[in-house]
Amino acid sequence: MRVVSIGDLVLDYYYKDGKLLGINGGMTSHNIIANLAKMNIKTAVFGVCGDDLQGQIAIKSLDGLKVDLKNISVLNGVRTRCFHVSYFDDNGRLTFTSKKRCPFCNNKKWYNDSLIDTKDILKNINDDDILVFDNLNEKNQIIINNTENKKVIDLGQYFELENLSSDEIIDKLCAKFEIINFNERVSNYLVKKLKLNNDIELYNVLKPNLMTITHGENGATFINDGKEYDFKLSFKGDVIDSTGAGDAFISSIIKDAIKSNFNYDFTLFKKWYENSNRLTSKVVSKMGARGHINSLFKIKKIDNDCMCDSFLYHERKKIKRCNININNLKSRIINAIHSNAISKLENIGFNENSNCLFIGTGGSYAGAYFASKVINLLYGSNTYPMYPRDVLYRNNKNIDKVILFSYSGTTNDIINSVQEIDKENIYIVTKGELKNIVLKTGIPLKNISSYRTSSNKGKERGFLSFEGALSPAAIFLKYYLDNTNSSINLDDFVKERIKYWNEKIGEIINKSSVLKMQEHKLINIFRGDFTDSACFDLESKFTESGIFNCIIHEKKNFSHGRFINYENLNNTFSIYFKQKLTTEYENELLKYLGDDTLIIESKYDGILAEFDLLIASQFIIYYIGNVLNIDVSKPKYSEKAMKIYFYKGDL
Repeated sequence: MRVVSIGDLVLDYYYKDGKLLGINGGMTSHNIIANLAKMNIKTAVFGVCGDDLQGQIAIKSLDGLKVDLKNISVLNGVRTRCFHVSYFDDNGRLTFTSKKRCPFCNNKKWYNDSLIDTKDILKNINDDDILVFDNLNEKNQIIINNTENKKVIDLGQYFELENLSSDEIIDKLCAKFEIINFNERVSNYLVKKLKLNNDIELYNVLKPNLMTITHGENGATFINDGKEYDFKLSFKGDVIDSTGAGDAFISSIIKDAIKSNFNYDFTLFKKWYENSNRLTSKVVSKMGARGHINSLFKIKKIDNDCMCDSFLYHERKKIKRCNININNLKSRIINAIHSNAISKLENIGFNENSNCLFIGTGGSYAGAYFASKVINLLYGSNTYPMYPRDVLYRNNKNIDKVILFSYSGTTNDIINSVQEIDKENIYIVTKGELKNIVLKTGIPLKNISSYRTSSNKGKERGFLSFEGALSPAAIFLKYYLDNTNSSINLDDFVKERIKYWNEKIGEIINKSSVLKMQEHKLINIFRGDFTDSACFDLESKFTESGIFNCIIHEKKNFSHGRFINYENLNNTFSIYFKQKLTTEYENELLKYLGDDTLIIESKYDGILAEFDLLIASQFIIYYIGNVLNIDVSKPKYSEKAMKIYFYKGDL
């Protein structure tokens, strides 16, 4: 099933106070498709544009959203339709005008009759496609009248209805659409034109399954099964530009209708409206109908030509979040080492009689695991690295100290997991802001070890945690080195090992090795001795980036039958972390695993190897992303998944 928009492509020009801001793809039906594609709904565009630069940009604005564009026809010698939106600051209030003529040269690049090929479109529409229209021109009507598909129309203007009789209007719309969305100007016009008394009578005449009417800041109306439901605007947001709000509204309604399999229940409408309200509040906070999806394309003037006619466009190279995080990793770790988080650790009072929980989730679990090893090595005390929810299902009567690892300091799962434990015995290792953490958690300020400094405020963005895994581990490694009177300079160690692994992993992760990973579809990761933190971190990153499946094996436990999966399912690609020391068993295991094994070996043993390999783990995922040309820190995920991601209730 696809949601398909039909119509000629349009390029929108955006101006403010007489200055061109940029350009982007436009047209209501295609804006709807852009919104749905952003929501991970399968989409396609059936349309046409010219072979000019304007047409290229209109296509490009959709191509980045992974919309199916193979049914767009690029016509030689045709000028792509252009629309001009001009904004003006009217005593602090932003107003706008929309015209087909350029505000500078007054030229109009707009052909009147649609150029779509109805025969070709009808031939390529699938039976389960959902068709989206934004006007009732002659060619659209041919497609509407000759398909049995579910159809949606969003009418924001009524100029094309003015020269039609009431019977002609009804013939065009009656019983043709699953969903009709009107701007209130259009619904009011139709009620008057058709000599009706109200919107319910309009619904009964046009006979859609669902009719929605948008009232701007006054909310929206849903009409289904002859009954009307009115909803007020629940939140407005910072309104910068209201263009595209209606497109976003119906996009969200389409998504929710698909989700409910087009079963309409008045109990759902309030939630549907709230969902659409959330999206429209994002849209109006950005400039342009698609500003919340992609930034305006910046163009430059050519000599004396007007930019509605010709321009220069140079595509900006996309900066991957993963690249930013990796490039800042060294400085962030060193800043963390020199923060006052170290002195806060000294105040915890670890000793040989301590029973300590080290709690983390996602990338922070690797830091928690590393820290638990450090404290066990130093004091011989009982240390238990755990996930938050596991804490709730154990007897914690004899636990003396709980150390939480949370990048923000307020991760709901982690804070929720220790509600029954005395806050005086809870400590947080974080990069969050102290005041915010104290306010939200109630944990004493003296118990919060934040490695946030005036020069280290910048935070990672994205799903994968690089600094969030390494900085807490670096703090505990510094604590270990200080308490063992080590002569190792940790700043130099971090710089040297980041440089080493950046170069080393860059050599061994190449097209050939990644191709092997893709062929096997599953990666075995071998852990044990002083490699655990790196293994748990890499498994988390593979899973969270969505690029590979993987299984973690404890090195000796693998020999107790786990090789059957390895052999019978041909899951024979492995990543094997090891410290410098190699045991006799490891030699035998590595012989068995053979050539399809990527060995990541530290030149250190013990806790230094544990930290060293944790650094290596960051570069493994980074270079795999480079080979695949994807931003592993920004994976694709569904809106449905966000419900469990942002879950705030009991665990």
